[in-house]
Amino acid sequence: MSDIAQHIVKLGREKKRVLVLGHPHADPDAVSSVIALGEILESQGAKVKTGIPKNLSKLGKNVLEKIGIEITINPPVDADSIIISDTSSLEQLKEYEEKIKSVNSEVIFIDHHHSDEKTRKKVNKYHINEDTTSTAELILEIAKELNYDFDSRTAQLLLTGIISDTGHLKFANEETFKSIGSLLENGADYNQALKALKTPEDPSKKVALLKAVERSELHKAHGRWIIFSEVGAYESDAASLFIKIGGDVAAVASENGKEIRISARARRGLESETHLHLGKLMNKLAEKFDGTGGGHTGAAAMTVKGDLEHVKSETLKELKKMMEPI
Repeated sequence: MSDIAQHIVKLGREKKRVLVLGHPHADPDAVSSVIALGEILESQGAKVKTGIPKNLSKLGKNVLEKIGIEITINPPVDADSIIISDTSSLEQLKEYEEKIKSVNSEVIFIDHHHSDEKTRKKVNKYHINEDTTSTAELILEIAKELNYDFDSRTAQLLLTGIISDTGHLKFANEETFKSIGSLLENGADYNQALKALKTPEDPSKKVALLKAVERSELHKAHGRWIIFSEVGAYESDAASLFIKIGGDVAAVASENGKEIRISARARRGLESETHLHLGKLMNKLAEKFDGTGGGHTGAAAMTVKGDLEHVKSETLKELKKMMEPI
């Protein structure tokens, strides 16, 4: 992160106007990384605005309310430099992609998902580290490079981002726990972070999960089980449920007009046994079906256009190829 950290110093020294953005429907990792990065930039002297395009996720909104921090929705694109956090492609920004293209601003990406080569070629700086379990950890690395300490409230916010993006530490690694340790030293409270991440159970979620089970299809490839299903909402929750009950890979689709969203999850450890990388798969299919997609090895999603049966067929075909043993 040294290169990005030094560039932040330069932006501050030159008193540049900087807009820090996350992705639409922002989750705790996106929200925390945007706010924390904004604070680092301000500490260096930059004139900073932070914001989220379109809206927050329910969990992102809940966390901000419980910690007592606000963020701007749909901020104006008026800056010398635009830094986009927890996002791997311009297309993920929806209408903000065109807004960014219409201004003559430097564009920088900082993320931990599978990289998007089209975006990499279009922007000024593109820093992706797939080995990091959350973007919040990347922001902590920048802070460490610049000897910047967050106050207890921002440390608390970053902690929720890490816990949320690691599935409550299910996908954490050694570096994740080091990051958590540094946040606790800065005044974050682990139990309070868990409380901030707890939301009231939505009755419609229970119905959606039951329908996902009812509509599920079981497929087998190379001795491993793939579960495919369709719901109206809560695709990621349904996919996670199928992994918990024994699936090796789960893909759950929802359809809204001509738009199809698929969320996929894989059993932990499957990536070391097979050629599976869900982030690469979603990115490849998104290119084929005029959409956006990406994510991690074991958790990814895409939003595409087309016929659901055709998209489903191609998804299963590519999944089966990737599940060939190493």
